[in-house]
Amino acid sequence: MVKKLLDIIKENSKPMDPVATGLNASSIAVKNIKSVIFDIYGTLLQSATGDIGSNKKQSKSGYFLDALKQSGIIILNSKAGQTGLDYFYEEIDLAHKKSKKMGVTYPEVIITDIWDTVLTKLIKSKLIYSKNPNIGEIAVLFECKVNPVWPMPDLLKAIKYLQSRNVIMGIISNAQFYTPLLFKALLGTTLEEMGFYSELIEYSYVNGEAKPSANMFKTVKDNLLTKFNITPEDTIYIGNDMLNDIYSAKMEGFKTALFAGDLRSLRLRLDIPELLKEKPDIVITNLNQIIELVK
Repeated sequence: MVKKLLDIIKENSKPMDPVATGLNASSIAVKNIKSVIFDIYGTLLQSATGDIGSNKKQSKSGYFLDALKQSGIIILNSKAGQTGLDYFYEEIDLAHKKSKKMGVTYPEVIITDIWDTVLTKLIKSKLIYSKNPNIGEIAVLFECKVNPVWPMPDLLKAIKYLQSRNVIMGIISNAQFYTPLLFKALLGTTLEEMGFYSELIEYSYVNGEAKPSANMFKTVKDNLLTKFNITPEDTIYIGNDMLNDIYSAKMEGFKTALFAGDLRSLRLRLDIPELLKEKPDIVITNLNQIIELVK
């Protein structure tokens, strides 16, 4: 199953080049850093839409229909594309509303649950036919179409540098089950094999809550202290979003680096007045700059 998903990602991914943001990298390094925590979409990976779950406007019914066809589902009516897409976003909205009623401020869905419901509705509506649809394959096919990704330039070089300095690395990211598979498919290695500690990897779909919620940051902060004896002051969080990443990390005491390496994913959030006074400790426009700016 995993091999099939990796093959789908490989077959449906192609190189991208970052789009310059016009921002300049910092000239002064942040010193005494013992741990570096990364965002994924728009930071470690180029993302055509900038982040997972932010592709609603860009999505098209044709992508939905193609994903169904490529997974082997029989299309009984071409309306399955648009109808299925409508079902898809309706179910996400319903899941979000349900979570909010339970007190979750920034809810996250489990995308396989959404697909299960959507496919069941399409089958009952006689728009598609499938005895046993492979939900994982369909979800990955659709995601590859609406939000293609590719590793950021110099990603491995930056990671190897941090490893050489024995820097403790982790992840805090909005994500789904297929997110960690992207690294294996596109780089031939897992996050853990790259030196990331499983105790410091937090995904939104596992937590049921997405950034800018503080919960994932709190978990990583606690684990850094209890398992590695590292404080937030000795940790820097690197992300491309001033709200989800920089503000949220600063609220938990982390040092911060704004990754401004790709215009498609840079989120300065200038429409939020409260963030105008917030500044990251450093700005990075290429991951390779970690070598000079994170000491």
